Amino acid sequence: MTMLLNAEGLENDVILWRYMDVGKFTSMLQKEIIWLARADTFADKHEGRFPEEMRGYIEKAYENMPSNDESPVRDAIDFQDYLVKNTFISCWHKNTEESMVMWSMYGKDQNSVAIQTTIERLKESVNPASLTGNSLWLKKVLYENADAIDGVLLYEDCFFRKRRHFSFEKEVRISLDTYSNECPRKDTPDGYELNVSMDTLIHKVLVHPDSKPWFLDAIKSVSAIYKLKADVEKGEFGYE
Repeated sequence: MTMLLNAEGLENDVILWRYMDVGKFTSMLQKEIIWLARADTFADKHEGRFPEEMRGYIEKAYENMPSNDESPVRDAIDFQDYLVKNTFISCWHKNTEESMVMWSMYGKDQNSVAIQTTIERLKESVNPASLTGNSLWLKKVLYENADAIDGVLLYEDCFFRKRRHFSFEKEVRISLDTYSNECPRKDTPDGYELNVSMDTLIHKVLVHPDSKPWFLDAIKSVSAIYKLKADVEKGEFGYE
């Protein structure tokens, strides 16, 4: 059965952005993929962490389970690590226009780009046929501190919760999970390549608003080499 991208709670006309350096942009066009990075490769080491009440339930459940020396998952700490190593994510910024904060944080320097798309374009561009796993989700992140979340979440929903001080990111995520009850493993790859149609995905490419004219020309040339039809423009909200 072919895996499908499940979108939840997002209107088709919502605008999304992804900010990146030129190397990632070129690789994206060359391979025609969105990179889904393993959750524990992110800088935030709270990715996917259980809320406090949920953690307590899971710890009690493992206390009552028979031990299995052959399994890589033997207790609640192992289980948390297992989920993180079997969840793969791509992060997008939800906004009607470009953001100088996102340029500063994720563009890194003046020689960077941002691609613009919509929920509809993203859904229509994705081809998950080559992926293996249980589910592929597209959802917005909710910003809640762990001690404010009651009860038990679905495991995948833990990766759509972040601490409140990250709320400026206005994040929407693609998430792939590769959980397996029959054969759990932690030796998973650093990420997966999600095949996409670039012309369907990308509505517009912006170069950093403080970049030099030669950089705009260079990105136009790269886009032409890979036959990208989207317009390439200079961003508007720079410091200069």
